[in-house]
Amino acid sequence: MLIKRRTHITLVGALALLLAACGGLTDHDASLAEFEVARAAATAESGEYLLVHRGALNARTRNAIAAAGGKIVREIPQIGVTAVRSSDPNFARAASRIRGVTHVGPDLMLGLELPAARVAHEAITVEGIGDNDLYLALQWDIRRVGGDASTWAIQKGAGATVAVLDTGVYSDHPDIAPNYAYGKDFTDITVELPPGWIMWDQGGPQDYEGHGTHVAGSIAGAITAGRIIGVAPEASIANYKVMVAVLVPDDDGYYATGIGFQSWIVDGIVTAADDGVDVINMSLGGWRAMNEPGGAAAYVSYLRATQYARQRGTLVVASSGNAGLDLTRVRPEFHVPSGTPAALSINATGPDDSLAFYSNYGASETRVVGPGGDISAAPFSYCLSAYSPLNAWAPGAGWVFSIGTSMAAPKVAGVAALVYAQNPGIRPAQVETRLQQTAESLDHRGFSAEFGHGMAHAYRALTNRRR
Repeated sequence: MLIKRRTHITLVGALALLLAACGGLTDHDASLAEFEVARAAATAESGEYLLVHRGALNARTRNAIAAAGGKIVREIPQIGVTAVRSSDPNFARAASRIRGVTHVGPDLMLGLELPAARVAHEAITVEGIGDNDLYLALQWDIRRVGGDASTWAIQKGAGATVAVLDTGVYSDHPDIAPNYAYGKDFTDITVELPPGWIMWDQGGPQDYEGHGTHVAGSIAGAITAGRIIGVAPEASIANYKVMVAVLVPDDDGYYATGIGFQSWIVDGIVTAADDGVDVINMSLGGWRAMNEPGGAAAYVSYLRATQYARQRGTLVVASSGNAGLDLTRVRPEFHVPSGTPAALSINATGPDDSLAFYSNYGASETRVVGPGGDISAAPFSYCLSAYSPLNAWAPGAGWVFSIGTSMAAPKVAGVAALVYAQNPGIRPAQVETRLQQTAESLDHRGFSAEFGHGMAHAYRALTNRRR
């Protein structure tokens, strides 16, 4: 079985899985978001629905859902969202008439914010690099946000907890284990997949894809073990698995990726907030359209979840996406969850501080940026971090070079964790303000659609160094 990584933008079946383009986007690709959303809106036939309603479900509403042909499969009463399964093609119309239900739409799947390329480090010979000094030579991205001895002399992140909402986290990884707090699984490996797809995941909070472990290592890889170091090397990692590893067929065999229903992700956001985590990192995303059938249900669900987290004291950090689009020019399409007001949307830069060719951007979306890598000096212009050896793409690989906004977001989440650790009781709005006010300007314009306020920087944030 040939398994590879996708390296271009594609759509698989009716699922909106937005992948990164190795060559960037040309002008005629500006309608990509609209095309993705139109296809995604057609997935109501899958029989998975989101109901947005006022308050928690009562007996009358439950009976009405059943009478409309629906079976409740997941409830998130804190924000008035319920996932329902139905084989009745008229269910959405019937459910929209139920008293108290404000929006009905398909419970769409989201794909990973996949990087343009990944390289397992074992395949690369680096002269003079040993087991214990990979960080010093290759983790340019961690150093770029102030991950170094001067910052860690002030704060290493102990006492702060970052929730990684992703494909899971490989808890036994030497870089992760010292800071691994716990894992929770919100996925269902029995979910029906499109024809030809293979479920690689074996369930539970473990990571069978690798993406979530890569993210966790960038946030809080420990100093005392392993081969890489995270921005906040003593922060705790809370694993909220919201995506499963699958193999998707194409002309050359299969490619490995992660997918998850939106209801899984929203449930993870709300639960993490209730658990009292300081930061939520989501290196995942997709497109939702307010003007498409059911689009409002999808967007409002994310809107409520991220607002709920913020109200509970949790900062939500999300990758802006890898389509190279100005997000303010694709309305009424929104990239979610990064496009919700309560989420901190993170764009990616390369080693030279330019906006990465794949990174989304937008004046109304961007606040700060983080290093996500580019292909200028591949693979050393990529971001090196931990990886799950249970993955299908490079079985046994424990460390991988990768690029994408998925790699940028965890650097900012790590900086935020340091601020939380230094300032117990600080609120999300205060953390966000600190990150923005202390960001390092990259274009000397103060604020821009590409870079927001600039590069998040740990030392500057901890010392409150402003422009």
